[in-house]
Amino acid sequence: MSGLSKLLPSANSLLIFEAAARLQSFKAAAQEMNVTQPSVSHTIKLMEAHLAVQLFERGNRGVRLTKAGADLNADLAPALMQIEDRLRSISGHESQAITIAASTSVAAQWLLPLTAVFQRAHPGISVRIMTTDRNVEPGNEVDLTIRRRPLNWTRPNSWMLCEEELYTICSPAYIKRTGPVRNLDDLQHHAIIHNNEPFRNRMTWQDWLARQGYSGPSLPQTLFVNDYQLALQACIAGEGIALGWSITSKNLVDSDVLMRPLVNTLHTDHGFYMIGPKNIEMSRARMKYVEWLRRNV
Repeated sequence: MSGLSKLLPSANSLLIFEAAARLQSFKAAAQEMNVTQPSVSHTIKLMEAHLAVQLFERGNRGVRLTKAGADLNADLAPALMQIEDRLRSISGHESQAITIAASTSVAAQWLLPLTAVFQRAHPGISVRIMTTDRNVEPGNEVDLTIRRRPLNWTRPNSWMLCEEELYTICSPAYIKRTGPVRNLDDLQHHAIIHNNEPFRNRMTWQDWLARQGYSGPSLPQTLFVNDYQLALQACIAGEGIALGWSITSKNLVDSDVLMRPLVNTLHTDHGFYMIGPKNIEMSRARMKYVEWLRRNV
């Protein structure tokens, strides 16, 4: 490691580079590091001079990593996270705060109720739930995330929560008003709620029906939403029938808020996984939370 001092202006330049790379902004990095923006810019220039390579592209709208900068950050960010975790562990100040990211529907219908119970059982661990409309990688801002992945998917620091299971859902009040759904062909005569999210690849009605062997006419396009939580809310309000993912609708069905008008069920080749940063050792607090969720899925 003695050669490291010849490659870098200072060890602190790595921290400044990581902040600028993560935030994609010298100004934001300066605020986080409690230094001036010119100081950040000067440190990055010195670092580039020592390495004889450009790490950032500068423009009127800010900065972005070059390929060399992205390659460096890909190794540096997880290494710094691992060092931080180890320092907290050996110093007796291990972090008791966890941030987890999930879709709005998973967060509201499954994660939030379980997390509330977890925190009552573990008052020293604070959990922050962050909803997002797209998949995010765990890193500096997020400790854990819940993602849909193939059943044969493997990666360090990942745990399968449940298989993907889909079935039809609606409110009891809707069926009382419209009459029963006797078979798949009957769906043509009902209000159908469609979900079309821009950043997540969810199964559509057409895909689900094809897997059931249905070859009839397309279903009515009664209501379109772009967030699955809105589809659930529309079902609860009695607006029609939607596809239900078991991870987000099971509690609603078990409590009779929603019902399954058809017995048809589809198990796909995907599941829902809890994912942490792959290159660091998980803290005791994070593992307690992961194990709690897996026991209660």
